[in-house]
Amino acid sequence: MPGFWRVTAIYGLGMGLTDAVMLLLSDLSFRSGAAVFYTLCLVAALALPALVAGMGFARHLRRAPGAPEAWRFALWFAALQGGLMAFLLWLAMQELLAEEPDGAAILGVILVGYSAVALLLSRFFFALGAREGMRRSVLR
Repeated sequence: MPGFWRVTAIYGLGMGLTDAVMLLLSDLSFRSGAAVFYTLCLVAALALPALVAGMGFARHLRRAPGAPEAWRFALWFAALQGGLMAFLLWLAMQELLAEEPDGAAILGVILVGYSAVALLLSRFFFALGAREGMRRSVLR
């Protein structure tokens, strides 16, 4: 895939920045609506890096990705997000894994669900970002 490492670097930078903002915002205290806020933060952490990576892809290659290419990038992005989430959950769930006999199954279910959502969101927002990048390049 042309531009693979460049797009991956853009995605990684976007993922790092989004996660940093999410960590800073997690210090806020809410009286109500905290679950909605954190859910939106998780969606943003999946969607925004893919959107920016799609725009970088279009800017670098001056074309939108084909459907198979977009799925390959989305699969790679979902693997990155799933790996990061597996590491963070492993760190956070040490007690559960030690005490609960089904702790590994719970961790697995969470990871599979998160990775499936990451795949679909990455596919949609990568293509959306590429279309937006193409539209912006045409306007210039």
